[in-house]
Amino acid sequence: MTIQLTEKTIKGKKIRTNNARLDEIIALWSNVPGMDLEGEFFAVYSNYESNFKGDYDLLIGNEQGVFLDQSVIYAGTYEEIPVAVSSPEGVGEAWQKIWQDKDLESRRTYLSDVEHYKKDGTITIYLSV
Repeated sequence: MTIQLTEKTIKGKKIRTNNARLDEIIALWSNVPGMDLEGEFFAVYSNYESNFKGDYDLLIGNEQGVFLDQSVIYAGTYEEIPVAVSSPEGVGEAWQKIWQDKDLESRRTYLSDVEHYKKDGTITIYLSV
């Protein structure tokens, strides 16, 4: 489903990485328990070199964070993709399906993509289109 998102500035911890460097991504996620992210938080993918095969910035945080690093979730049109199982494996499976969807790939802008971790425990991925 396509929806409109408003702009948000998310403050947290950021790395420059790519999908082949899972160890760096896992290391960033291991910081989350110590970040005191209360309520909802986000994983923001931005500053893409090309597409999902190239380098990008990954920031994990929230709007209330007191961190130096920040990323912007840009206002615009996004494809909303609910994650079926709220777990790291469920998120990984959702991304695998996204990367294999040729129609979706042709519509992606790679401006900013977001994993939204909601208070109720559900996770939704938003892809800029």
